[in-house]
Amino acid sequence: MSLQMAKFSRTRILLLGVLLMLLLPRVPFHPDYSAGSQAKVKILSQSEAVPQSNPIKQFPIPTTNSGPNAMISAPNDTFWFVEFSAGKLGEFFAQNSSFKEFTIPENHSIPASLAIDHLENIWFSDQSAPGSVWSFDPRTAHFTQYKTLTATSTPLFILVDSLNNIWFTETTQNRLGELTYPTYTMTEYILPSANSGPVELAFGLNQSIIWITETLTGKIASFNTVTHSFREFTPPSSNYLDFPVGIVSDHEGNIWVSEHGGSAVVEFLPANDTFRKYPTSIPPPNVYAVSAVATIALDAQGRLWFLEHFSNKVGRLDPSTNTMQEFQIPSTLPAYSVLNTIDTEGNFWFTEFSANQIAEIPANVSSSIGVSVSLTSTAVRAGASVQSTVLVNNNLSTPMTVRLNATSTFSSTGQTTSKEVAFNSTLLSIPADGSGALNVSITPDSSLPSGIYSVGIIASAGNVSTIGITFLSVQGQFSFGNWLASNYQIALIVIVILLIAVYFAFSRKTVKRRSPK
Repeated sequence: MSLQMAKFSRTRILLLGVLLMLLLPRVPFHPDYSAGSQAKVKILSQSEAVPQSNPIKQFPIPTTNSGPNAMISAPNDTFWFVEFSAGKLGEFFAQNSSFKEFTIPENHSIPASLAIDHLENIWFSDQSAPGSVWSFDPRTAHFTQYKTLTATSTPLFILVDSLNNIWFTETTQNRLGELTYPTYTMTEYILPSANSGPVELAFGLNQSIIWITETLTGKIASFNTVTHSFREFTPPSSNYLDFPVGIVSDHEGNIWVSEHGGSAVVEFLPANDTFRKYPTSIPPPNVYAVSAVATIALDAQGRLWFLEHFSNKVGRLDPSTNTMQEFQIPSTLPAYSVLNTIDTEGNFWFTEFSANQIAEIPANVSSSIGVSVSLTSTAVRAGASVQSTVLVNNNLSTPMTVRLNATSTFSSTGQTTSKEVAFNSTLLSIPADGSGALNVSITPDSSLPSGIYSVGIIASAGNVSTIGITFLSVQGQFSFGNWLASNYQIALIVIVILLIAVYFAFSRKTVKRRSPK
């Protein structure tokens, strides 16, 4: 081999190694799920509209097209919300269903989310440039503005601790901000992963830890408010997070996350770094691929309430029974909310951005359908089948016809084929106050890597549905493709080492040929 050819080969090998290092770590594409994105809105036909008997109450906002984006519960059955598109702060009095609105004293203000402090002042983020955080005193109607240290940031979520310090995310500048009481001196902390897109915040069991969703990296992070240090947590490939947004900590310290790029509510157990996904139902065919779970709230009974943005439903998950209930929202436009809330009686309140309303669903609302799933085995090899018996209860005093469907975490969207979950019947007629049973065969895809997956059996009738969720431990069949998908970082290191070895082998061979004999 000539010296020029040897140099060309070595150069090509080194370039290949660099390209592999750049290309193998995959960065997923995330669509823009921001509030008010009109490209995502579908007008439903009248035949799809929900009857007046729906348990959800709606309250239209006086300002048209105000874009209600987030709301909180305050004392005396009062609620505060931001008007994203109108540059206003709104107050709602549930006793007489009346509104009061306050115009933010800045041109083109874009309020995004809000919180209430221990002095009953309202704090809200403002995404107009330059970014800022405001306080509002309801007693005097006085506004005070605090501009972020990073002028190009877009503040989003607001959290108040027990010392009245104000915490907020700066989504586009990868920062966590703090306003320290009583002087409200501002400090900013940069998250470890670049461009992570921090969105929402929640305290852990105590307020020394703040949990953060990293929307653009598919991670969650914790921040120690004492040491000012971050930790990040990445799910395994079988339970990865797709555009995580909402986050809350339950009474046992477990963390719950809404997956706005997918169709699931995700549980993270810090004690053993374990992730588990609870799938929602999915929208009708040819509408949206995912339900797009938005934000999430925890009630006193340990149940999780959330909006399914693209499915236009309110969901409620009871982890103690592994069941999820869903209620169709009576609007022709999909509901969106950056922050929803639970009042002192446990009722769930949320904003409807596109429909220009706030809405309430009672704490004691219940689906007329009960679902329980019994598996012959919770362990299965990928490509093999496990059998299940599903019992469906009719809680009404009249007969009911129930439609059966399936959702799962076998795919990122929740969409599940008949090859993966096969029913012996998809329609079940159940007598009044009676029950019916059917058989289901579950077959995880042969290409799935090992991990914990979940399957939801959906029973729907009218405007409500109930999902019985069961978990499977899937043992992936070995293949080079599966191994590479799960261990691409190790594979990358091995490939680079081999390329370096080949490079030096070429070098020694070339030098040996050029050496005088």
